[in-house]
Amino acid sequence: HYFIQSNLRMACKQFYVALISFLNPIICTAVLLSTNAHIALYTLGLLLSTASLFAVINIFLHSILYRAYFIGSVSSVGLLLVYYSSHSQLGVYLIGLSIFHISEYLLTALYKEDKLSLDSFLLNHSTAYHIAVVAGLFEYLVEYVNLGDDKFYRIPSVIGFVLMIGGDLTRKIAMITAAHNFDHLVQSQKAPNHQLVKHGVYSYSRHPSYAGWFYWSIGTQLLLCNPVCAVGYACAAWKFFDERIEEEECHLLRFFGLQYKQYKENVGVGIPGIKGYEIPPEYSAYLDRINLQRAEED
Repeated sequence: HYFIQSNLRMACKQFYVALISFLNPIICTAVLLSTNAHIALYTLGLLLSTASLFAVINIFLHSILYRAYFIGSVSSVGLLLVYYSSHSQLGVYLIGLSIFHISEYLLTALYKEDKLSLDSFLLNHSTAYHIAVVAGLFEYLVEYVNLGDDKFYRIPSVIGFVLMIGGDLTRKIAMITAAHNFDHLVQSQKAPNHQLVKHGVYSYSRHPSYAGWFYWSIGTQLLLCNPVCAVGYACAAWKFFDERIEEEECHLLRFFGLQYKQYKENVGVGIPGIKGYEIPPEYSAYLDRINLQRAEED
């Protein structure tokens, strides 16, 4: 009991440190935009508020502060681009990217405090993810230098914005709905309190967090009007989730047996072309016999 309470208190501290650190540069930028303050005053205010964060927050939590502050700074750059430049799509993209990462950490702190770590920011997700982000920014800059404003088309940008917002919202709703059953990593061992979630958004998709991330990733590139990366992101994300869902469903079928088989038969994945783990015929027949026996007993 003491260990659980200690975990909760630490997760609470980490939640507030991340949230305050994330909001600090954004609030300073918002003040600049609303008051038209001189850039020197803005810089001074930002430095003072940052220094106060480091002074007040425990040194053992500085690693969280660094990451959350960096994410908030990315969002602040996005705000400045939206208000002070012609690169509004790039600004919205940076804001959306920062919200995606900070919300991953904050929701993990709220619902999965025992698994909370610096990895929960998903900043170090994978080398492939880092390459994808750099590739998207590179394509945007190269095409803008060569095409100027002719690069942008309203319809793809609007569709991309909707996909980006809707995809991330779907993922976050899935995390909240699953609560302690959600994990950033595929689990090969069933936790004692692990339950099969089938209500809410999970009644429409077996893997709404993956589906949301899939559409979010494509939406970011449509928003930027990056045709090459939009196709590349779609192909790479499809392959990644196809393999991951197959692996995860193999374990879920082992965890929940007939219950998961029936759920799988009634609810799709939510990503076109991905069907998930194909249950071996002999095991499927075995589960059907169990179902028939239960029906006869009832």
